[in-house]
Amino acid sequence: RKGGRTCNAAIGDNRYHSIFGAARVCAPPCTADCPAGNDIPLYLSSIREGNLAEAARILLQTNPLAAITGRVCPHYCEQECNRGELDEALSIRAIERQVGDYILENAAKLLRPPREENQKKVAVVGSGPAGLAAAYYLRQLGYGVTVLEALEEAGGVLTYGIPPYRLSKEVVQKQVKAIESTGVRFKFKVKVGKDITLADLQREYDAVFCATGAWRQASLGIQDEALLSSGLDFLVQVNGGMRKTANKKVLVIGGGSVAVDVAISARRLGAQEVTMACLETREEMPALAEELEQAEKEGINLMPAWGPSKVLKTSGKLSGMELIRCTAVYNSEGRFAPAYDSSVREIVEADQVILAIGQRTDLAYAEPLVEVKGGLIVVNAESQATGNAKIFAGGDATVTGPLSVVGAMASGRRAAEAINQYLGGQNRLKIEKQAEHLAPGNGEYLEKRQRVKVPELPVAQLSLDKEDVPGLERGAVEAEAQRCLNCGCDGVNPSDIAPALVALDARIVTSRRTIPIDQFWAADRGLKSSVLDDDEIITEIRIPEQAEGARSAFIKFAIRKSIDFPIVNCAAAIEREGGVVKTARICLNAVYSNPYRAAEAEEVMKGKPIDEAAAEAAGEAAVYGVVALPYNKFKIQIAKTMVKRAILGCQ
Repeated sequence: RKGGRTCNAAIGDNRYHSIFGAARVCAPPCTADCPAGNDIPLYLSSIREGNLAEAARILLQTNPLAAITGRVCPHYCEQECNRGELDEALSIRAIERQVGDYILENAAKLLRPPREENQKKVAVVGSGPAGLAAAYYLRQLGYGVTVLEALEEAGGVLTYGIPPYRLSKEVVQKQVKAIESTGVRFKFKVKVGKDITLADLQREYDAVFCATGAWRQASLGIQDEALLSSGLDFLVQVNGGMRKTANKKVLVIGGGSVAVDVAISARRLGAQEVTMACLETREEMPALAEELEQAEKEGINLMPAWGPSKVLKTSGKLSGMELIRCTAVYNSEGRFAPAYDSSVREIVEADQVILAIGQRTDLAYAEPLVEVKGGLIVVNAESQATGNAKIFAGGDATVTGPLSVVGAMASGRRAAEAINQYLGGQNRLKIEKQAEHLAPGNGEYLEKRQRVKVPELPVAQLSLDKEDVPGLERGAVEAEAQRCLNCGCDGVNPSDIAPALVALDARIVTSRRTIPIDQFWAADRGLKSSVLDDDEIITEIRIPEQAEGARSAFIKFAIRKSIDFPIVNCAAAIEREGGVVKTARICLNAVYSNPYRAAEAEEVMKGKPIDEAAAEAAGEAAVYGVVALPYNKFKIQIAKTMVKRAILGCQ
């Protein structure tokens, strides 16, 4: 409501803020920055309640590959976590991994075939993260799904491109098997464009999703480049069982996560010297900071701000590379246009030079039927639709790529939704509605405490076949979930008239409609504080005539005389019959983002006379469920007193 997506009250001055938790008026930063849109606070709430099955159900709505993303995701969510302003960001990826492993352990219960089948069929070309996600969600919607994979195993880059020390192949296999158990069919060693054409699939199936990834090595365009190795081919060999290298000195060209994977793998294969050289400065390198730190721990030499200039040969064999100082990677318009200082050069000796500078696609199979531009399939970014009505595409093969694993997975989910809409499906992929009313994990959640320490193996124990990170124990996951701020807006409604209108059961007349007062405020409508449309205005406020014997009262506690801006105020309207309360409407304000109807206090008063004891009991009931912040606990007592005095004012 103030603009932006962060309310700093939780970790700042919160003397006058909500005592009933926060309101979710927009997606919290962690969810907003997650390509999959995982409702992280919602599933963490279930973990705090000890309900891992519910956390899994929530996560599956947007992420069917949590065991995988919990290991290899770049965790943008953590980079934006508000907890980082207080002490340290939540270890969200480590929590997600535990939930993902729980899903695979209980796949028979959590990943089930659809309840309703339809007669329509969809082909998915490629079984990487985009293809697997699309297949899973299409199957949940009742479609017959067939995945066509050119290689011997499913998983795409998950199986062939990520080294096993980061992602166990057993985890990928379990994930594929779990999706297969829902009724998804897999066909292996089927290359579209060779064994079957895209036109054939278009005729045989009601829709087609292309997720063939990017498997061709990008080129430097320099002389003798044929002497250099492909980073992706190298990782495929590692995943295929290569466990030793005869090369003593290895130079890796690239600064991203793939380059780090190649460099660490080469080192663990036995290379004595491994160097990474890239155009970017250390601060600009696209690999995650933790990945670069790991590389340095293992003795890999980083050479940021250096670009390849010349392949060096001795007796016709590769002997190294001449590097040239890079002074800028992008031009003033932000375009990739490296600039160099030709007077600064460096020679790096190497038995093997491996390129990890990005991959290119092979879309010859698709070009006759869809638009391909710059080597990528042109798609609508929101629906993954191509210009061909029956064909959709996602992952690294599209103009929205290259993507992380979680980004590719998200594109598969978007495609499943769009295909379902195109085919006229009656069911929809459901996402749990984000809660409007939020409360933090526990009363001590704002105490400064260190982020959970994820176990790490000593360098001497690291290998290619065993995952570097063993994962957290259940207790550690639950403890870390307690650190979540459950972010929302802790601001309050500062109006004096609002609680009076609620107590009097008013109706709001606008230029379009009449709205009952209890429906007027709506915190879950984004940054809007009411249900009014942008071009809708209030023309009248109607207050019904009070019944005979009804009384109302308003009371306010403030630090200055003004209209609005109370510390706490309260309005009450009570109807009595036979000396006892028949109906009561009691509303507190400045205690929550909306006027706060004290329903528990109203129930306490029913059937009782208005006296000191009943009013005091109602005051206690009014603050049921209160969740105070560190500096606003004093408002609890004020709220109880305001309710008590407002009720007594109706005598």
